[in-house]
Amino acid sequence: MDTAVSGWGRHRLALEPGRHRVEVWVPYILPRKAGRATCEIGVDQGAEVTLEYMAPTITLARGALGAPGEQTSTGYSVVMILNVVALVVILAFCVVGMFA
Repeated sequence: MDTAVSGWGRHRLALEPGRHRVEVWVPYILPRKAGRATCEIGVDQGAEVTLEYMAPTITLARGALGAPGEQTSTGYSVVMILNVVALVVILAFCVVGMFA
């Protein structure tokens, strides 16, 4: 059964009992489905399953989908490393400029 839901926020879906594959992504230009994440869930009769999606920090990274409160944004460490490298380069140019 394919059910599409769009927009941020909470969504409730009525599913038949059994195994289901949930796929979440953020629509983007390139790639078309940024931050794609998938999860297999089992739904029992009358049960409610709650999932949480966390979009990645970097567009090309994978998203996270699973139990609420356990998801973290991927790509954060790469962004922090790039920020530190940029800061070191800027400071190096400033120091060189002071002594030139």
